[in-house]
Amino acid sequence: MRRWAGIIVILTLSLTVALLTAALAAEWQQVIVYTRSTTIHALAVSSNNTGTVINITVTAMTPGSGYVYVASSPLPTAESGTFISSSQIAALVATYLANQPFNKYNFLINVEPTTLEIGGPSASGYMTVAMWALITNHTLNPDVVMTGMILPDGSIGPVGGLPAKIEAAAQEGYEVVLIPYGQQEYQTSTGQVINLVSYGRSLGVDVIPIMSVRQAIYYFTGVNLTIPSISSEELKNTAYVNITKFLWMRIYDRLIKSGAINSTDPNVSKYVKQAINYANQGMYYTAASLGFQGLINYYQDEMQNYTTSQLYGLLNQLNNELNYYSNAVSHYNVTTANIDIIIGIYDRIEDAQQSLTAASQDLTTNDIADAISNLAYAKARIETLGDWLAVLNAINGGAPISTNYLEELTSMYLVYAQSITEYTISLSNAIGLPNAMQEMNSITQEVQNAQNNYQNGLYPLALAQSLDAISSNDAMLHLLFTPTINGQESAGYLINITEYVRKLAVFNTYEAENRCGLFPMLAISYIDFGNYYLGDYNSTGNINDLAAALQLYELAASYSQALYELAASTNSCGTPFTITNIQPINVSNASFNIQNTSLTGYNMAFLVVGIALVALAVGVAIFSLKSLKINE
Repeated sequence: MRRWAGIIVILTLSLTVALLTAALAAEWQQVIVYTRSTTIHALAVSSNNTGTVINITVTAMTPGSGYVYVASSPLPTAESGTFISSSQIAALVATYLANQPFNKYNFLINVEPTTLEIGGPSASGYMTVAMWALITNHTLNPDVVMTGMILPDGSIGPVGGLPAKIEAAAQEGYEVVLIPYGQQEYQTSTGQVINLVSYGRSLGVDVIPIMSVRQAIYYFTGVNLTIPSISSEELKNTAYVNITKFLWMRIYDRLIKSGAINSTDPNVSKYVKQAINYANQGMYYTAASLGFQGLINYYQDEMQNYTTSQLYGLLNQLNNELNYYSNAVSHYNVTTANIDIIIGIYDRIEDAQQSLTAASQDLTTNDIADAISNLAYAKARIETLGDWLAVLNAINGGAPISTNYLEELTSMYLVYAQSITEYTISLSNAIGLPNAMQEMNSITQEVQNAQNNYQNGLYPLALAQSLDAISSNDAMLHLLFTPTINGQESAGYLINITEYVRKLAVFNTYEAENRCGLFPMLAISYIDFGNYYLGDYNSTGNINDLAAALQLYELAASYSQALYELAASTNSCGTPFTITNIQPINVSNASFNIQNTSLTGYNMAFLVVGIALVALAVGVAIFSLKSLKINE
């Protein structure tokens, strides 16, 4: 028996080994992985506010899956996870600038053991340069170091501790220190203002302010990635013009049928007049957005005479219509041709839902004024959903987008939105701007909404909300670090930043259209509306208009880049699509035939009565998400 027991044990062990061997053979595969590494010398500040240099080794591996792995001892702790999430954005930007799909590579970030805390995302601009150099086979100039946060559009955001970092660079013998543009006039926590260019010269180093990682790449490698000058008018192809004209004509039709076109209320008429003026200049999206605002104000006037019962009835009606549109868009397959429109629809559905929820709460607490305001906005928003659905119906073709790829890209931007929001809040507190917290609360709520929608599988909406939050943070960071002269903000810094981001937005959108064959309608529209705000700033000098233009350009740059990355990573660039005639859709079946309406006719009518263009008094907060979104 013992003999047989021994044989059984041997057979069992042999079988187990055979099964394990077979399992391992099936699990392990031989894959050739190519790697390149480089070490950068990041400037950091210790807990006792002295500067130092931390060595960070960046390794690029291909083939990959778009992942970034961080190894550090101790792990990054400052500003939560901004070091890790900004590393992911660095990879996205680097691969984009190298004209490579982001999921072709993996990156390993290895921080040498140190007792110092890793301070947020200040090394991420430098890491972007390193990643780009690795995958394009360039070497870095050893005499140059850099500090600055990478933003999704490739611009370099502000960081702290610059005097100490420059001192550390000088002690280590570096010749050039690149810092974020606008921080050359650096204000310390005690209120002292230091000219860092002069300060660096006194220490024997050249301190050079830069706006973008493209400039950093030039100083490190000599490669010139200067953004070419492209007119925003070059983005407006026939499809864009036809669609935005359709959206404008639908708004114009409502202005006529509602009676808003003849309103004497200045809060209505000024928007209507401006809308018509911009329509006659071919800026149909700006016209639609202004007409949309006029329509909201007109509905708000109408509802002043509603009874509470009528307001409840309207609330129920709008909820039913919104459910119809929510259900309708959920049945569309996402493609490279229609994702931009689908994102726009989901974003507007969410916007309307928030207004209806707020209106319901207002009615419950008998806050009639706010209830009317929210219902008027929701009514105008929901009415236009049918127009956007009509546009979606007219788009055919494009490559199907894998849910996995969309989830992966959305996850990266969502994580970055979460951490950059925490970073902005920490900086707001650090430099003593408590008033910024109200705006940051709105951004924080946007991030939370994105998180909820991501968990529910609504990736296009979560992506849109993440990009909105990131762009709001980008603009807020620029405002937080706007230099002051005699207690007054220097508009020159914001003007230069805004002009740069506008140029970048146009270029990114042009690349998405022409290099990848996409239809980035939202990005073009953001640029169009940003041009409106920039023009308004040039007329009025209202810095709120300049901030609005900056955020819209940030959105355009980020949206077009994200769409390009999504298409490139799925090998879908160049997939053909068509746009057929747009047929109006309305949930109440009251479609209007507006195809033959003449723009010249109504313009001449207004000219006859002598109505001139008036300046738009924009009464919006700088970072109100509802106000700064494209309204139509």
